[in-house]
Amino acid sequence: MRSKIFKVFMLLAFAAAFYIYLEAFSSYVFPWDKKEAVATTLTWGGLAPLPTDDITIEEKGSMFTRQFMIEFTAGKDEIEKWIKNSKRLQNNNPTQSGSNVIYKIYPGEEGSFGGTVKVDGTKVIINMSWS
Repeated sequence: MRSKIFKVFMLLAFAAAFYIYLEAFSSYVFPWDKKEAVATTLTWGGLAPLPTDDITIEEKGSMFTRQFMIEFTAGKDEIEKWIKNSKRLQNNNPTQSGSNVIYKIYPGEEGSFGGTVKVDGTKVIINMSWS
């Protein structure tokens, strides 16, 4: 009986440790955190709502920093409309690097460090940080 309880306890401890690792140290964003990560990224960048829900999110940082990277693909017209509706991109003079158009947002909104928005044709990568 004691060995079964010990095995269950060890399994639960391992599951808890694995969850804590994913939550604190992994770049994986849980589905229930996705909406908040998108809202935070858009707020920090002064950006309009995304033109699509088909996105990938990566999170980095420690207890003192946070970085979100959102990638999405949309039509060129949708991206242009999104840029026009994003207050921090409207009067921003982007730089060109090959096929990439890069908007720099420094400092960001609400005390964030800021970051970049990179547009490559129909692909957009948003990279915002707080420190």
